[in-house]
Amino acid sequence: MNLRNWSACIVIAGFVLGSFFLYQGVAGAEVEKNSAASNQESAGGGGQYAISLEQAIQIAREAFEVPGELDQFSSGFSQSDQNSFWELRWYRISAQGGEMNVRVNAGTGEIWSMNKWLPQAPGAGYRGLPGYTREQAEAVAAASARKLQPERFGETSLQPGHDYVPLLSVKERGQMEYNFYYARYVDGVIYPDNGISVAVNGDTGEVIRFDLNWGDTRDFPPAAGRITREQAEQIFRSESAPELYYFRPSMPYGVEVPVRLVYKLPESQRQVIIDALTGKLMSNETNYYNYDKLYSIPAGGKDKVNNSVQRQEIKLNPAEENQVDKLKNLISKDEALKIAKSAVTIPMKYVLTNSRLEQDYQFKENKTWNFSWQAGDSSDNGSIEVSINAVNGDLVAFSHYYSSYEDSKSPVVKLSEEEARRVAEDYIKKKQPGKWAQVVFSSLQPISGPVINPLEEPQPRAYVINYTRVTNGVKFPQNGFYLEVNSATGEINSYRMTWWDVEFPAPAGVISCEAAADKYLREAPLTLGYLRLWAPEKVWKPRQASTVHLVYYQPNLNFAMLDAFTGRNLDEEGKIVASSGEKESFSDLEGHPAREAVELLAGAGIVAGGDGRFRPDDPVTQAELIAMLVKSSGQSPAAAVDGREPWYQGYYDMMRP
Repeated sequence: MNLRNWSACIVIAGFVLGSFFLYQGVAGAEVEKNSAASNQESAGGGGQYAISLEQAIQIAREAFEVPGELDQFSSGFSQSDQNSFWELRWYRISAQGGEMNVRVNAGTGEIWSMNKWLPQAPGAGYRGLPGYTREQAEAVAAASARKLQPERFGETSLQPGHDYVPLLSVKERGQMEYNFYYARYVDGVIYPDNGISVAVNGDTGEVIRFDLNWGDTRDFPPAAGRITREQAEQIFRSESAPELYYFRPSMPYGVEVPVRLVYKLPESQRQVIIDALTGKLMSNETNYYNYDKLYSIPAGGKDKVNNSVQRQEIKLNPAEENQVDKLKNLISKDEALKIAKSAVTIPMKYVLTNSRLEQDYQFKENKTWNFSWQAGDSSDNGSIEVSINAVNGDLVAFSHYYSSYEDSKSPVVKLSEEEARRVAEDYIKKKQPGKWAQVVFSSLQPISGPVINPLEEPQPRAYVINYTRVTNGVKFPQNGFYLEVNSATGEINSYRMTWWDVEFPAPAGVISCEAAADKYLREAPLTLGYLRLWAPEKVWKPRQASTVHLVYYQPNLNFAMLDAFTGRNLDEEGKIVASSGEKESFSDLEGHPAREAVELLAGAGIVAGGDGRFRPDDPVTQAELIAMLVKSSGQSPAAAVDGREPWYQGYYDMMRP
């Protein structure tokens, strides 16, 4: 193949556009001037406010043109401790719909927000590449923010954005949206919770959303006496550096997918935050525990057979015969029920209400018998659920849901966290002695009980305790044990074992922990900033207060983990995502006629260069062209498990029928 690299872009863009006319001028679309009369409705007598409703309407219409299709109007008024606003809404009553909303500060006359939505008429959708580049849209966004909020805009700085890029193809598509966020700076330190957001339609170049979020700075701690970034990085490396884990993407319906080795932040952390004054690690996570339910697919409903009706015998296909043979080897319902009753104490007054055989959501070979009991006493609405492995008879899970009366009482705590943990450990050792040696303690989270007296401290009604599976010295957080121990009785309210029969790749050849930490810090450098955080309480308290802290944090962590062999950025599903520096501005395209087309395709993730250069006049290889075709269809292959396959192998595999 002897195509030039820029010629390949023309081929790909032709695939996207349906033609080879890549070099589009920036066409500024004329927006129809509104001539419809407004249906003004007063929302509380505008005379008592510095800005009346009529003035607010004039301010909004001077800033933004109202589409002529929106011929209806309504207004509202909102007020808080700090601000009051006129809420203006233009809309139309039709099947197509559409509206435009503007919030005008009733005290200052400033516009604080605007959003506009007009559905596309059939056949009038957008196609191909957008008419505006991100740089051109950025100029529109900055001009709008400067016009509407001149003083506040001067206290902000543009942050990396996350645009909405619809699938670029020959078919109709939604509008391209460029999103810009100008974060506020206080005494030279970023405060990302405050700022100005602007969204620009990449096809028409018009502002479609504007939003101001701004508060006072009375409780901001001074930046004097803070630790240096180098000291913060050392704390990151020593106390919160990424660790090596096993990871398996969640694939439904028994799709085979290998376990892989990745580097992630320790356990459940999603963001590293370090107090810039004390050097201590902080958390911005809400202390709610998410119970991972066992998602499953029913193996089949009850099939009533009328023996009096003669049926024609139908030969089963191989897949059906295979399923019938497997079901013959499963534990019967009666045997599974006997195991369930011996494993979990079922009160005499509880009645069996449901029995079902279910297939695991991710593993088609795994099936469980699930039984449900309901309290027969009208004064008790509690229930019990038990799951038994239909292949080997293991207790998979059980939960005892108590009555609302029990939940309404303030708990009397008799067990400490350490005592609850011993209860959990003894239970696992008894039920799964072989697996106990393959797990490590992961976390203990108190669950608060109801607060009957607001003046009293809330007490934990139970403790949620987790243990993580370890193989080859590497943690596998998706497997392990979950237990909930009652703080008053020491009973185990809930139990779940997740243990998959999968193969684990050897960790030989992975990059070092130091290299993974370097990659994290390079992709998302620790930044000094102000963050509003909730007080770290083990037990939730009503009306907890938030406080602004001076911290070092990673604001642009656009990936969830790293491939442990290649160091590539991966999302939560294990797919490759672009590095923060991968959206190149190619140095060798200056003055080239294909520059705009190439950079638009690069922004859509369809083409890429290396070392900041695109090499537009070099021959394109077959592998590069295949990769561009796959990316232009909105697909992206997962990285090779061991990092040894050629970079292009996944793209070739996706092109095969």
